[in-house]
Amino acid sequence: MGKKISKEEVIQALLELSFIYSTGATSLGDIATRLGIKKASLYNHFESREDLISKTNLYCAGYLRAMTFSPSNLTELAEKYSASAVLKGTVNRYFKMFQKNPLFEIYTFVQSQKYFSKEAMEIVRENDTKLAKQTLTILQTLIQKEKLPKMEKQRLQYSVLWFCSGINDLLNRFLMERKQTVMQTPAEGVGQLFNLPANLDQLKKIDLLVDYFINLVVKDSPHD
Repeated sequence: MGKKISKEEVIQALLELSFIYSTGATSLGDIATRLGIKKASLYNHFESREDLISKTNLYCAGYLRAMTFSPSNLTELAEKYSASAVLKGTVNRYFKMFQKNPLFEIYTFVQSQKYFSKEAMEIVRENDTKLAKQTLTILQTLIQKEKLPKMEKQRLQYSVLWFCSGINDLLNRFLMERKQTVMQTPAEGVGQLFNLPANLDQLKKIDLLVDYFINLVVKDSPHD
């Protein structure tokens, strides 16, 4: 009797191989070899390679939807700490989530596929929209707790877009550098990525982003 492999195991194998070699360079044969099964066994779960990629997109979408940028105890944090401390803590927590497996592989897969797949593009768009909505909630809470000055609606919306663009740019750079560190020593395996020490330089950049945001965007807002 052949080795039994679940649909999720096949998807995870695709994510891992795509992380190392890219999705375009990963064949069904590569996936089967990684799993120790015959290529034909993959058709028990997927009609084709395209179907596998589509189902992997759905898997990634579900995983990303379960993530939250805004901390669950936001109101408590906003009452206790400064706006700077809340924002820095929130962004640092967000970055740490992406360093853990399988989220990094999922993020890398979707980001690379967004140029070729409408499904992936919609996943990225949905995740960006969620980030913006939760950032807006954070800023509104900080304003309500008088940790930030009030802003008129349009300025607040532009501030959210500016801040989220900065977060996404830093996150992409952060993860790209982490991946390159691993790929320079492939014998250690992908798992090495998730055991790397904190990148203090990148963490400093997060703090600078928050400070710059508060000083040039928020603190310059006119009071009502």
